[in-house]
Amino acid sequence: MNKEKRLNLIRKLFIIIFLIIYLIPLYVAAVNVFKPYEDIVKNPLGLPKSLNLDNFKLAIQKTNVFQLYANSAVITIGSLLILVFTSSLLAYVIARRKGKAYKFIFMFVLAGMMVPQQMVLIPSIKTLRTLNLLHTLPGMLLFYGGTYISLGFFLYVQFIKTIPISLEEAATIDGASQYQIFWKIIFPLLKSCTATVIIFLGMWIWNDFLPPMYILGSDNGRTITTGIYSAIGRFTTDWNIVFAFVILASLPIIIVYLCMQKQFLRGMTAGSVKG
Repeated sequence: MNKEKRLNLIRKLFIIIFLIIYLIPLYVAAVNVFKPYEDIVKNPLGLPKSLNLDNFKLAIQKTNVFQLYANSAVITIGSLLILVFTSSLLAYVIARRKGKAYKFIFMFVLAGMMVPQQMVLIPSIKTLRTLNLLHTLPGMLLFYGGTYISLGFFLYVQFIKTIPISLEEAATIDGASQYQIFWKIIFPLLKSCTATVIIFLGMWIWNDFLPPMYILGSDNGRTITTGIYSAIGRFTTDWNIVFAFVILASLPIIIVYLCMQKQFLRGMTAGSVKG
C-alpha cells in the first residue's frame, strides 16, 4: 500500500470516527424516545421493544408544547428578519466601498465572531434592564440581532464580492437609486446566501437555552428548548419526557434543512469562488 492510499484510508477512518461521535447523541435520543422510564434506566443504548408514543403525550400534557413552539417561532423568525435585513445592508456597503474606515468596520464587526455568547450575556442583561427591555420580546430580539450579526455579515460580504459590479453600474445609468439597486438587483441574487444564513442562525437561535431562560424569564414565555428544563427536577429527572422534548425541539430544524439543503450547499460554496 503506497503513501497516498494510506493517507486516504486514515482520512476515511477519521471521518467515520467523527460521524459516529456525532450520531451517538441522535441515536440515544431516537431509541429512548419510544421507551418507558424504566427501560431507559436499565438499557439506554438498547432498541425499544415497540414504537410507544406515550412519551410525546406526557410531554404535551406536562407543558403546552404548542405554545412553546409558537414562542420559539416568533423569536426565531423575528430575529432572522432583523439579522437578514441589517447584515445584508451592512455587508453591501462594506463590500462595495474601499478605504481604511470601511476595513476597520469590517474587522470590528467580525471581531464579534470571536467573543463567546456567554461573555456578553451578563452585560446584555444589564443593558436591557437599563432600557426596560428585560423580560420582553423586543429585548430578546435586540439581543440576538446584536449577537449573531457578525456571521451573517461575513457570509454576505463574501457572497456580494462575487457579484459583478457591472450590474450596478448599468442600473445606475438607467437611473436606479442605491436602494433600488440593492433590493431589486443585488438582494434577489443573494438567495443562496440568505438560505445559509437562515439555516445557520435559525438553528442556533431555535436551540438556544441560556439567553431565553435569563432574558425572557420563566414567567414571560418559555421556548421549546427551555421546556426541556421543566422535565428536570431537583432530585429526579423524567428522562422519557426529556428525550421527547429533544425530538420535538429538533424536528422543525431538520425539516427546514431538508427543504433548503440545496440553497444551503450552494450558498456555502458560492462565496469561496470569486467571479
